[in-house]
Amino acid sequence: MAAMVGCTMLLVSSGAIDAEVDPMEAPFEHVRFDEADTLRGLVGKYLHDPDLWPLVLALNNIASPADLRPGTELALPVRQVTVADQALMNSLHDIQAATAEGARIFAPVEIGQALENRDAAILQRERGEWRQAVSSAAEASDFAREALEISVAQRDRAAEAVVSDVQGRVEGRAPAEQAWSNRLPNDVLVEYEKLRTLSNSSTQITFRDLSRLRLNPNSNATIQRMRSDPLTGGEVAKVSLAEGDFYALLNQLSDRTSFEIEVPGVETTTNSADFWVRKDAESARFVNYDSAGLQIARGSEVITLGKNEGAVLTGAGTRRALVLDRPLPMAPAPGAIIYTAAAPLAWQKLEGARGYWLEVAEDPGFNKMIFSRWEVEAQGVSMTGLEPGHYYWRVAGLDALGLPGAWSTPRDFTLRVDTTPPFLALMSPADGTLVTVPEIEVLGASELSAKVVLNGDPLKLGADGSFLARLTLEPGENRIELAATDPAGNQSNRSLTVSYRPAATVGILLSDAIPRVEGALASRSGELTVAAKTDAAPETVAVVSGEAGFELLRTRVGAAGELNFTIPVKPERQRFTIAVLGPGGTVEGQIDFVALSDRTAPEVTLDLPPPQVTGEAGLRLSGAAGDAAELELNGSAVALDAGRFDLTLPLVAGRNAVELTARDAVGNVSHTRFDVFLDLDPPEVTRVDLGRPQGVAGPIELRVEAHDPSGLRQAAPFILSIDGEEVRGFLHCDGAVGSCQASLPPRPGKLRLIEVVIEDYAGNTVIE
Repeated sequence: MAAMVGCTMLLVSSGAIDAEVDPMEAPFEHVRFDEADTLRGLVGKYLHDPDLWPLVLALNNIASPADLRPGTELALPVRQVTVADQALMNSLHDIQAATAEGARIFAPVEIGQALENRDAAILQRERGEWRQAVSSAAEASDFAREALEISVAQRDRAAEAVVSDVQGRVEGRAPAEQAWSNRLPNDVLVEYEKLRTLSNSSTQITFRDLSRLRLNPNSNATIQRMRSDPLTGGEVAKVSLAEGDFYALLNQLSDRTSFEIEVPGVETTTNSADFWVRKDAESARFVNYDSAGLQIARGSEVITLGKNEGAVLTGAGTRRALVLDRPLPMAPAPGAIIYTAAAPLAWQKLEGARGYWLEVAEDPGFNKMIFSRWEVEAQGVSMTGLEPGHYYWRVAGLDALGLPGAWSTPRDFTLRVDTTPPFLALMSPADGTLVTVPEIEVLGASELSAKVVLNGDPLKLGADGSFLARLTLEPGENRIELAATDPAGNQSNRSLTVSYRPAATVGILLSDAIPRVEGALASRSGELTVAAKTDAAPETVAVVSGEAGFELLRTRVGAAGELNFTIPVKPERQRFTIAVLGPGGTVEGQIDFVALSDRTAPEVTLDLPPPQVTGEAGLRLSGAAGDAAELELNGSAVALDAGRFDLTLPLVAGRNAVELTARDAVGNVSHTRFDVFLDLDPPEVTRVDLGRPQGVAGPIELRVEAHDPSGLRQAAPFILSIDGEEVRGFLHCDGAVGSCQASLPPRPGKLRLIEVVIEDYAGNTVIE
């Protein structure tokens, strides 16, 4: 009844729908889906929530976004969504009003039922259960208003705090209790009540002003004092920590006048609204994250910690330090949707951190803790065991003193359950297709978000989700396997068999007798006669094609499997193909070859020019023979190694005629000719004259007559004596006339020839 009343009130307040008309029975609005539209954009425009697109597809009997085509008319539940959204908004306002009056403390059951009904309404809305969503939202509003009334009436209740969150096992013992007992969410706490958390457990205490204190695993604390001054409205709270640690976040907007922390031997008073405390057997640790100070007193020692400052108190003294800066979360991205069972959380390495403190909660305020782990060593964890839902996480670095630094900026992610396999269509080829070519095209389509693999190899999808791939086939049956995997890990599979039966395969072998130049068939003319052998049947058609597949001629296989034909060739290299055709015109065998016209004789290049005259009985010749296939020296074959030669030619005294003949594969010939004169004898001196032909006062002249077949070198050194004094110089020789002479200035004295050296061009010398 309450739900129906809420629905009726909603219809009246909206003013857009007549109270006598049931909006849940209103006809759907029809909207045309055009090429420029996206499904999410269209749904967001009319239903104000693009995430309702799967519901729209279901309402319109469309299996996948890939099946949605431009021009399709979509039926949209605009009125139904509007009414449901308004009901959800009203319930939210009612819940917020009750919470502001302390409903979580004074009416935890009622406000909890309000939240449960609103959560149910949200799920019903996502499933398209509009009437149920409005009804659940109305019930949520009813429970919230009831919680508001209870809270207002109980504002002066003595209870100051409740257990607002429990993770794992948490135990408590009130002053009147003799033994520890379990503590559950919404349990009321009284003065001097003790709380303890076991391993992998934590709990949150929420005070009446919504200040929070998170007691972490293996901790033991006592709420020593919770008082309220009715005259001033001021509040006082004191918590004693026997062991373990807690994190406090106080409400700075409340009228709380004092919050004290007691650690054995240490008294703490704080103006800070954000701090952390740990107590173990050897030390007490404090960190203040607020700009307001955290005052610590131990005996006569008083310490005030500023923002992001920590202290470690031991029997040996006190150490203070600035805590680490906040780490930088890396993955997942903010708001990411994760479909896998494990959520990978990672952050950037923080300099100076020896470990990390990681927390995962259901809410951005980290009031509903799911996971809290101290001393995480790596820069990430893989969260498993989470139920589908929305989560928030944060991380802090731990320094060498064991002090936690600032929390990272919280990030959120959503774990989503998706068990529907993705759309996958295989349009071509058909199952059982028989082909005679070794390659086939595979055509299909899938969802854009899916990863599609063909026989293990990933495919790239087009903008519409389609794909086209070429697959190489092996002779016989070929299995084509397609798999599409969506982000949630759901998989769709398609498979079929294609048979590849190649046409009869025949071999073709070109004759070794055809000249070749650097692997190309060659001819000295503009035509090349090609001879080949094949195992194809006689009279089988063979097609000879040139560049770009242009057909040059057709011929037939001879009785003995021979193929003979002539093709035009050019100086540049050209590619040709011989293809033997089967009865149906399919290629049963083919061979490619390159051919050219070569009219250039090979060029012989010597490494060093040969001497005209030599005194060596052996002449070394080395060099390159170009593209010569054969090389002869004076009619004798010369070995070639990669187109080079290196040999020594014996010489005979006198003139030696040398001829190098190079011949390439097609018969082009070049000749290199030169003469070498071998001279082994020194020049013959026939006369030596030394004197003053023009008289005693005239110049001194030295004349030597000599002859040599290879000629005389132009300079001949001499030594003569003038009155016992040696004079050195050079004669100028003219081999053509066989004379060497020199003239010295006039000088008196007795002349005597000591030595003269005459040398021919072969290096032979005579000394007179």
